[in-house]
Amino acid sequence: MRRLLVLVALSLAAWGAAHVPFFPDDAGPFVVDAPTVSKAYYLRSARGTVHAFVVPPVARSIPLQLLVIDDDLGASLAHRVTLDCGDGPRRLRAVDVAFFERFSGIAHRIRVADAMGPTDTTCTIEVTQTAGPPGPYTLSIGDEERFSLRDVAGLLTLNQRLDRWRSGE
Repeated sequence: MRRLLVLVALSLAAWGAAHVPFFPDDAGPFVVDAPTVSKAYYLRSARGTVHAFVVPPVARSIPLQLLVIDDDLGASLAHRVTLDCGDGPRRLRAVDVAFFERFSGIAHRIRVADAMGPTDTTCTIEVTQTAGPPGPYTLSIGDEERFSLRDVAGLLTLNQRLDRWRSGE
């Protein structure tokens, strides 16, 4: 029992700087519940694919990022990310910053880094792959680190889900 408690405590500590991972099986649109809570949507797309994320009103500014894996495939991918809160789409800020995600051990490139909110209207984020072969990307949103017991239990299969996401299986 003591070992189990230590394992749970270490898992929770490791999640202290992580997003709640989502691996959607469909093409969306994806409704982002509680958008201030940090989430990472692990998706794959091909050139021309558009993924839409519907974000309810938020009372404060929250961060948005799009990341690709820092490898040859990731280097070949390009995405356009727009935010529309009813006043027309605004293209989000493109960057190119290396980022190593300690928990998964995956090296990424942050390709979009921006923020949204506060807003009293529902907003839509659209991610369109504009170049490269089919490949994986991650959209992260929010900054509050909160995890349910279900999220923690998901640690048991996280590496397998990340491998499937990377490989496209």
